Amino acid sequence: MELDEPRQKILAAEGHLLIEGGPGCGKTTVALLKARNRLDSLEPEQRVLFLSFSRAAVRQIADRMQGLLTRAARRQLEVRTFHSFFLELVRAHGPLLNGHPSAMITPERERQLKADFDGDWTAETHRLAREEGLYVFDRLAGTAARVLTRIAAVRDLYSNTYPLVIVDEFQDTNDDQWQAVRALSQASTIVCLADPDQRIFDHIEGVDEKRIEHVVEALAPERFDLSKDNHRSPGGGLLDYANAVLRNDPTFPKPANVHDIRYGYPTTCEAQVHLVTLRLTKLLEQQLGRTPTIAVLAPVNALVARLSDHMSAEKPYLSRPGMVLPTIDHELNWDPDLSAAAGYVVASIMEWPTMPRAEAVIDTLNAAADYYRIKFTGGVIGARATITTIERAITAIQAGQTVRSRAAGVLLAAFDAGVEFIGDPVADWQTARAHLHGATELEELFHSARLLRLFRATDALVWALTAAWDGTAAYVAAAQVIRTVLANEVLEAAVSEPRTVSLMSMHKSKGKEFDGVVIAEAQHYGHLLEPGWDDSRVQSARRLLRVAITRARTAVVFVRHQGAHPLVG
Repeated sequence: MELDEPRQKILAAEGHLLIEGGPGCGKTTVALLKARNRLDSLEPEQRVLFLSFSRAAVRQIADRMQGLLTRAARRQLEVRTFHSFFLELVRAHGPLLNGHPSAMITPERERQLKADFDGDWTAETHRLAREEGLYVFDRLAGTAARVLTRIAAVRDLYSNTYPLVIVDEFQDTNDDQWQAVRALSQASTIVCLADPDQRIFDHIEGVDEKRIEHVVEALAPERFDLSKDNHRSPGGGLLDYANAVLRNDPTFPKPANVHDIRYGYPTTCEAQVHLVTLRLTKLLEQQLGRTPTIAVLAPVNALVARLSDHMSAEKPYLSRPGMVLPTIDHELNWDPDLSAAAGYVVASIMEWPTMPRAEAVIDTLNAAADYYRIKFTGGVIGARATITTIERAITAIQAGQTVRSRAAGVLLAAFDAGVEFIGDPVADWQTARAHLHGATELEELFHSARLLRLFRATDALVWALTAAWDGTAAYVAAAQVIRTVLANEVLEAAVSEPRTVSLMSMHKSKGKEFDGVVIAEAQHYGHLLEPGWDDSRVQSARRLLRVAITRARTAVVFVRHQGAHPLVG
């Protein structure tokens, strides 16, 4: 591999490093080469630690290792998410802070506890960690930082094990993550990879726009700027165009591989994106000589769900009478909390045929209450009233009293009318989900459950439900089956072959790469930009657009309404 002078200097440099640059500039590759150079000097028990934020980023880094490192070298490089690294550290060494064995409160259990807690939940999670050794997700990084800062023996142990630590997406680290890295820097060499213009998580507590300044002041790293390089889409102009959108620079011409498709009545956003995705897939297949990867991105999950629904079946294209858009097999990358909770409600209905009336409906109502607990803990204060209504309905059913909740009444009537399943998990899932109509609370569950798509017979959910079918009438412990499958997906981070088309939010696309990207904007919601937004929101939206555009290696297509606000100018 031919290396230019800046990269040769990176490999030769001693001490802490800060490597800056945009998407596709080669930060990850040169960091892996830096790690490879260090491996020869490691003792058998030592490793290089590579920390990143998401499982998708970890998989991508692991894929790049294949062509750069031998199998033996890969065994000495640990690529971890911050969460998994801190979880392991707290489990092993958290008791040194408080004398209690460390135990995790799962996110699901935390939502239930938070919804039923009347005081300051943040303060309570600190108390649980400090006094009982019970940790929620958000307390792991802070606890790990305190262990590494206060207990020299543990810090020395980790620095001896990991003499070189590479931190991906450093600009997005929060205060606790930064303090943990800073503690390790006392004896470990730290390499920070950063893109100041890709900071899109400002809304998360503790993320600081001055983080790069912090590391410069605290560690005095040698700095390298690779921002002029672009290996992801060289010559295509995508990075330059993304930077023009970021800076609202109308002087930069839109490159030929960026397309702006507009729609209007009678064509909907969903139909136009469906058609564009089909055509872009065919175009790139001819251009690349292989099956391309396509990402369909949207600003909000609600639009992602509607796009997925539209692609999941044949649909007429109303602007051309007689034209039918075929189904698009696709992968839906969703934010799991609410969708999973809605899925548990659907799964509970799949258990009904073998259960007593009261027990069956109460189980479903409890699952529905858990869904609204998630909403409440996410800041939707009105969800507390829905939880109370559901809990009163459960009490009334248990006591044999009149049920006043419309949602509970609808479910009781559905049970009395009889629910029949045929042993086909996909069809039966749709049958069960169809009972979530007739009340506002149920309608929301119906729409949220759409994001748990049982689309292909190879899906883990389908196989698990197939095994749960009792052969005659119902799915035994279906809710627990769904819960287990989803938990395994999170914990095991199973790697599967990506499908040609993937749908996700623009935020969720960070750290991923595709041959082509479709960026969708609805007419009445999920806008990319609006003239009435304040400067801070506009700049955040522009940074997010830059992330979305630079996911593409070859082509980007915007699908926007005819009256959409221009991206530049």
